[in-house]
Amino acid sequence: MRYILLIWAIWGFTTNLLYAQSYGITYYNVDKLYDTIPSPFYDDSTYTPKARLAWNTERYNRKISNITSVIDSMSMPLVAIYGVENEQVVKDIINSSKNDYTYIHHNSDSYNGLDFALLYFGDIFFPTQTTPWQGAWCIEGELHNEPLTIIISHGCKSLGVLLNKTSCNPDNKIIILGELGKLNFNKLNLDDALSRAETAGRGNRILQNEWEMHDRIITNIHSLSAADVYIQSWMLDCKGRPLPTYKGGKYIGGYSSWLPIYIYFRK
Repeated sequence: MRYILLIWAIWGFTTNLLYAQSYGITYYNVDKLYDTIPSPFYDDSTYTPKARLAWNTERYNRKISNITSVIDSMSMPLVAIYGVENEQVVKDIINSSKNDYTYIHHNSDSYNGLDFALLYFGDIFFPTQTTPWQGAWCIEGELHNEPLTIIISHGCKSLGVLLNKTSCNPDNKIIILGELGKLNFNKLNLDDALSRAETAGRGNRILQNEWEMHDRIITNIHSLSAADVYIQSWMLDCKGRPLPTYKGGKYIGGYSSWLPIYIYFRK
């Protein structure tokens, strides 16, 4: 497995260099990035200082630093995120980042209090409209004066309805990222950007000792320069698996159980 991971990492690094002149977008499930303050609106009691996981300020700051280090190492102009508790968490990521990101945040009102966010370079992308949805969030805007629709999903079961509801022109660029469930994207004239990476044996989490492509990027953009899972050795444990924050209730101090996924597309 280590040999495969080495080849994988070298391939990904080389790809990043080759396509540095393309636009890039990544999706990252940051895996329950809660603050330490109890919420009156949902049950986040596990992630408080006196709870079973002993989630305190020191651990929170370390996770902010870990997540930011992953985002900064990618230097993507567009970063779609799932798993932040609130806007202040997003601000802490922004303030910790070396990149000059701005952001928009969506309070999803979910049972676990976890939200979506989009980090972006404000001189490249200009959001014009957002549409909240059950298990998803749609951001319409312009990328260098060209219309672009971004949808971030976490188990949404009605993405087709959302696409029909938004005001986007079907001829515009569309990118859907995240956990997509059993979406029939072929009926929507969208392609699975990560199908080749999956066929090659790559994935963004471990399930039953095997790599699984749990998250997806589907799009109608055909000028893709690259599409893959982002992986670095320092994001992994000694067995070559994603290094999580907790494992079996034990604090590990890692990043996330999920690896980021990304695409580059030519200008």
